[in-house]
Formats: sequence, structure tokens, C-alpha cells
Amino acid sequence: MSKSSSRIRSSRRAGITLIEVMLTIIILGIAGVVLITTTSQGLGVVRAARLYNHAHTLLARIDLEHPLFDEDIEVGTEQGRFPSTELGDFSWSRTIEMIGEKEDGLFEVRTRVSWTRRGQTGYEEVVYFRYAPEEEQ
Repeated sequence: MSKSSSRIRSSRRAGITLIEVMLTIIILGIAGVVLITTTSQGLGVVRAARLYNHAHTLLARIDLEHPLFDEDIEVGTEQGRFPSTELGDFSWSRTIEMIGEKEDGLFEVRTRVSWTRRGQTGYEEVVYFRYAPEEEQ
């Protein structure tokens, strides 16, 4: 066998075929789509977490700005709004309901922070029970 024929054969083996290149492009394309999809979903989770974290902060703010004292607790609903932020428009409501008889002095307090952002709505709610018996005279 001559040197020139062995060089031709080895040069054919040394190159990359079109099928290998196409398979590599397909694999990289699939990996890119998966990466973009998971990144997008991760960013959506981060946005939702920011909204819920802000709602929890506002729930604490409601308790500080509108405290419930045992002698002032009344059945009913009160509402309010917070100034708009880059996170959206937030509003709140607090509903107090009596559980059982009036003499029992047990109330359910339901505080909800709702928001609207880019046409989507959500809320975070805290429910607790408050024991506030009437004082004997």
C-alpha cells in the first residue's frame, strides 16, 4: 500500500460526518430548550415568593396599625388599601365572627391580604381564634 492511499483513508476517518454534526445540534437544542424552560419556571417561583413574602409583611403591618384589644373586639368586617408598589396593588380585610354563644367570648379572626398584579390576583390569609370574655360587673 502506498503512502498516498493510506493518507486518503486516514483523512476520511479523521473528519466529522454530517450526521454527527446534526445529532450534536439536536442535543444542544434540546438542552437549551430545557434550560430556558426551567429558568423561566424558577423565575416565576421567585416572583410568587416575593408576593407572598410582601403579603406576610403587610399582615404584620395590619396587626400593628389596627390592633385588636379584648374590650374593643366586635363582630364585623373592616377593610383597607395599601399604596401601590412595583409588586402590585394590595388591599386587606379583617372579618371577626363569633363562635358559639356570646357568653363564651370566642371569636374567629380572619385577616386577608389580596393583590392584583398584571391581571392576576392572589391572596394570603391568616385565621386565628381570640378569647375575649365579657367582664363581669
